[in-house]
Amino acid sequence: MVTGIIEDLKKTVTGIDVSEASYGQNGYHVAVEAQKGSLVNVAEFFNGRTFYLADLCCVDYVDYLELVYFFNHHKTLCRFKVTLKVEPEKPTAPTISHIYTISHWYEREIHEFFGVYFEGHPNLIYLFLHEGIDHYPLRKQPTPVPEDAKKLLNSFNPEGEEDTFFVNLGPQHPSTHGVLRVVLKMDGEYILDAEPVLGYLHRMHEKMAENRSYVQFLPNPARIDYPGALLLNLAHVMTVEKLCGIEVPERAQYVRTIICELNRIASHLLWFGAFPADLGALTPFLYAFDDREQILDILESITGSRLTYCYFRFGGLYNDVDDTFIEMTKRFVKRMRERFEVYDRLVTGNVIFVNRAKGTGILEQSEVHKYGCSGPVIRSTGIPFDIRKTEPYAAYDKTDFEIPTGTVGDNMDRYDVRMTEMEMSLRIIEQAIAKLPSGPFKAEKVPKKLKPPKGDIYHAVESSRGETGVYIVSDESDTPYRMRWRVPSYSNLMTFPFLARGTLIADAIATLGSYDIVVPEIDR
Repeated sequence: MVTGIIEDLKKTVTGIDVSEASYGQNGYHVAVEAQKGSLVNVAEFFNGRTFYLADLCCVDYVDYLELVYFFNHHKTLCRFKVTLKVEPEKPTAPTISHIYTISHWYEREIHEFFGVYFEGHPNLIYLFLHEGIDHYPLRKQPTPVPEDAKKLLNSFNPEGEEDTFFVNLGPQHPSTHGVLRVVLKMDGEYILDAEPVLGYLHRMHEKMAENRSYVQFLPNPARIDYPGALLLNLAHVMTVEKLCGIEVPERAQYVRTIICELNRIASHLLWFGAFPADLGALTPFLYAFDDREQILDILESITGSRLTYCYFRFGGLYNDVDDTFIEMTKRFVKRMRERFEVYDRLVTGNVIFVNRAKGTGILEQSEVHKYGCSGPVIRSTGIPFDIRKTEPYAAYDKTDFEIPTGTVGDNMDRYDVRMTEMEMSLRIIEQAIAKLPSGPFKAEKVPKKLKPPKGDIYHAVESSRGETGVYIVSDESDTPYRMRWRVPSYSNLMTFPFLARGTLIADAIATLGSYDIVVPEIDR
């Protein structure tokens, strides 16, 4: 597929330089250098072939700024890196927000952190930062915000109209599951428009990465997605391992798989308890937390933590699993299978729950590539996209499991997909335990101070919410020159305004609950 796309791209779009890359070393197949006059044509080319915009970020090389676009396909792995160089003094670039909806947020983020002005963007205002910021935080050299640009950086302030009113959902509201504010424009009980307001939990993790060594940054991913901390811990570790060429022992790969699937179930159980609670059913929350405690006991026995884990290390694991861990895990798998029958009676077959979830929050399959959706959100539309299958890592290619999908992409489908995913996780854990080999749990001679070769890499894992990718640019030092986190809650939430328009506020709350967003992950 890659060769055919390259040939079509060269024939269709002029003013670009196309070269093949090493997927094993870089995490992408093709590198494309675009010009300002050809960027929109490149985006239209990929959109016409239903490629999704996986990420858009910026790198400051002092002499120039480089915009980096990652395009991939949901059905066939075919990752393209498209770059556009812009001058650092008054950086401008054409917007592609009219082609890929998710770039509305990506471009606003780059504008406030780097000062790039995207020509044609309809609403180029702050996304994360407050009004008092007078410089661009991710520029390598102190760069003040020009006075004529500050008018574009005001916060979101809704203006009322006759016969309409605004409702603030959050920033402190139980249905947002974190400090998230959504401004709803209402006409009676119906939503006319919705605008998520981000940044309440922004911690500048990407800037911290530039001032810490690869080892010192190990605890940070757990603060980005705390319910799935081990999954992001693995994303960071594996990206650096691939960049440095570190080979991980087979035993460590199997243990990583077991640990990650336990963490995935724990994360899904947190969602399972909270989602019905959003609709008024509080009892499932107690059942879910009872089972989740069993997983936390298992993970605590090997990691020493119950939430913000930091267990994986470059080249392997912090320590090896023992027989006690294996026995505890086996008992949990047996218990959890029995609990699914209880969950079916309690929630899945509950008439009130089904009536609230079925037919609401419908996401069309034809729209998902414009938003860059992933995880259960995209699988609920019928697309079997899962990084564990498309780009197998750890020991996933040595286990047999199915990718659950939905049919119409409504709230009920998202519920069913996650419930079935937990069953698949149990199957993966059982197989990994049965095949767990003996041997070392970490690689030999991994240097304490890692200095990867000069270059860049993108690597993704399947977290409990979808594609979590890490893009690293190395300058041969022990500190990343640039580290970018691509998180699934960010792009998944972008679809919420689209789904909320024209619905009742009660149904919008159900939709938001079905997404299982993590606000620290969005804000980073």
